Amino acid sequence: MILVTGATGNVGSEIARQLIAREIPFRIYVRDAEKAAGMIGADGYETALGTFSDAAAFAAALNGIEAVYMVTNQSDQFKADLERMADQMKEAGIDRIVMLSAEGDPDSEIFFVRRTGELESIIRAAELNWTFLRPDWFMQNFAGYVAMGMVAFPDGPGKTSFVDVRDVAEVAIKALTEPGHALRTYRLTGPDAMTFSGAATRISAVLGRDIPFVGITPEQMRDALIAQGAEPWYADMNAEMTFAVRMGMSFSPSNDIEFLLGRKPRSIETYTQDHKDTVLAP
Repeated sequence: MILVTGATGNVGSEIARQLIAREIPFRIYVRDAEKAAGMIGADGYETALGTFSDAAAFAAALNGIEAVYMVTNQSDQFKADLERMADQMKEAGIDRIVMLSAEGDPDSEIFFVRRTGELESIIRAAELNWTFLRPDWFMQNFAGYVAMGMVAFPDGPGKTSFVDVRDVAEVAIKALTEPGHALRTYRLTGPDAMTFSGAATRISAVLGRDIPFVGITPEQMRDALIAQGAEPWYADMNAEMTFAVRMGMSFSPSNDIEFLLGRKPRSIETYTQDHKDTVLAP
């Protein structure tokens, strides 16, 4: 049996939907069962309620589990929780842990990069059979911008290889259910790199309506996130992360999805076409 944490998030909910479609037994670990059911349906899985800070609830959720999909965040609280959960998973004899990660370096001066590296180091130190998934920016994040009528993001020449969450989930399930992925890190990207402005242009072309790119400052981005209810540390982290775009750093596509799935990753046009009448509808 598989335990899926973060089943109300982008990747976790898609993993759950794909597992249901494949009739693979799994359990979700969530705080809000009603919210999860609204996102993934009410049938085809077990539910365990709890938070990452609830050691007893997490231990109970691990009962009968062989593989864990672990979502992450960069908060101090999650870092402390992960240190304990790693020990719990080791003690429970978990055969595989597939962790959603990103480019990380525990010695980096950039908080997000440093914290991500620290989280990976915790799992490595626990001597678990880990697989780290390092996806680029999710195409699904553009749904919010399309709903807003513009892609508002700090401007710059840097390029990103946006990836479809459906591809990330498919790779995660492969690593959770098949041998041969232990102690491997997969960089998951779309088929080509583009600027945020270029992404807005390509999405607009498929939708048949203009979703303009509007350049904003990192400070404006930070303030907007706080106005939406984000904690200051999270808003600061997201604003800081835009340095790559602003400085012209490009993240070229990898071939990991094609190697693992035997096909090219979905393009931003495919993502947009598949969702133009649902989450991307006017």
